[in-house]
Amino acid sequence: MTEMDKINQLIAKQFAGEISEKEAGQLGDWLKASSENEKLFNDLKAEWENLDLKSSISDKSRVLNNVKSRIKAEEQDKKVAKKLFSRSWYHIAASVIALISISVIAWHQVQDPFSILNTMGYEVNECNPGHQKELMLADGTHIFLNGDSRIKYKRNFTGNERNVFLQGEAFFNVARNEQKPFVIGLKKAEVKVLGTSFNVKAYPEEKKMETSVLTGKVAFTHTQGMLKKKQESMYLVPGQKGVVDRSDKSFDKLQVDNEKDVAWINKNLHFENTTLLEITRTLYRMYGVNFKFTDGSLKDLRITANFENEKLEEVIKILEMTSEFSYKMENNLVILGTKGDF
Repeated sequence: MTEMDKINQLIAKQFAGEISEKEAGQLGDWLKASSENEKLFNDLKAEWENLDLKSSISDKSRVLNNVKSRIKAEEQDKKVAKKLFSRSWYHIAASVIALISISVIAWHQVQDPFSILNTMGYEVNECNPGHQKELMLADGTHIFLNGDSRIKYKRNFTGNERNVFLQGEAFFNVARNEQKPFVIGLKKAEVKVLGTSFNVKAYPEEKKMETSVLTGKVAFTHTQGMLKKKQESMYLVPGQKGVVDRSDKSFDKLQVDNEKDVAWINKNLHFENTTLLEITRTLYRMYGVNFKFTDGSLKDLRITANFENEKLEEVIKILEMTSEFSYKMENNLVILGTKGDF
């Protein structure tokens, strides 16, 4: 039995409500080992809940068959379904989780637009933390790429759409072409325009994806689920922002001052009731420095402040004066602690 098989069994017992205290500890250790493990578990949990396995026992074989067909398994499942009919919740969960796990892992590999397989034939531009990059595409579209971001695209757009894929944040000033829409692919979302200017923020470590419109009209689409795809779309005009919250899967349209969302281009910062954790992520992208918290509760501190092209140390000093933390700098690391620690 492989290590992943053992983990699948623990996950199955967790979902079936039959996990022991010792096993729960083992599963917890695996989850803490990496953010990738935690993400895989959350994806499995979401798909498990989507399957609605708490139907009558007579429906269990049908559920298993549906899962198998979704991941295009070639083996026949009638014998498996028959055996599962009288087995415990754990055995049902274990069989289904094993199938879902294969599907989730394969899906992540396919869905990663920046994997080696998925970047063949594409131009890939990356912008390291502490930097910005300006790009001009073949169609005349102008792009500002923020720190810790990357984008891929074809050198010459072919087909009926101009497709690019973004991870991170970028401002787009799209050259108008009504016959060939400009489409930005994101993780579980898509932005489509004919010709307009807007900002897209979609960092994988953040729970929210945002699209803010300065000019023109933007179609923002959110896709949920892996085995059961559900799509929601909204149209955005200047002064509006579309927000996808990955944690609760909400999809909202807000009336905002969009100029603040593109302030980063001029190295300006606008924080409004923003958590210190979010602020440190923004500063990492803009200045290229790392942050460490000595007290996890500091991450939830909320701060409102504005800065115009200030040096990092000046920003940190002002934030310290307006909040309940202290700091010290060690080379490329800023350590944050409670008041009086430093």
